[in-house]
Amino acid sequence: MKAGFTLLEVLVAVFIVGISFGAFLTLASRSVEVSDEILKTTLSTVAADNAISEVIYGGRSYTGRKVNILGYEITVNQDFEELFGFRIVKVNAGTADRGELVEIYEAR
Repeated sequence: MKAGFTLLEVLVAVFIVGISFGAFLTLASRSVEVSDEILKTTLSTVAADNAISEVIYGGRSYTGRKVNILGYEITVNQDFEELFGFRIVKVNAGTADRGELVEIYEAR
């Protein structure tokens, strides 16, 4: 009797390896997407925090301003409200492809 693998065993092994490789590629691509979203959210948070400081302490306006951080264009908007005698400053920021990612409020 000859030692070796049958055609069916080889096909099953190739199928299992193919499914495993496909799952790995799916996880790797999802990891890249999540990393990109985390980076853009972090940069939007930095831009919004800087904007709210400049709005409150510097008296600047950030409505519709585009900020470039590390090659990413972040759009920053501001809004004011009066609530129970407090001035509420709202700043939101995000990228064109992800939309609004961050919303920060400060009461004075």
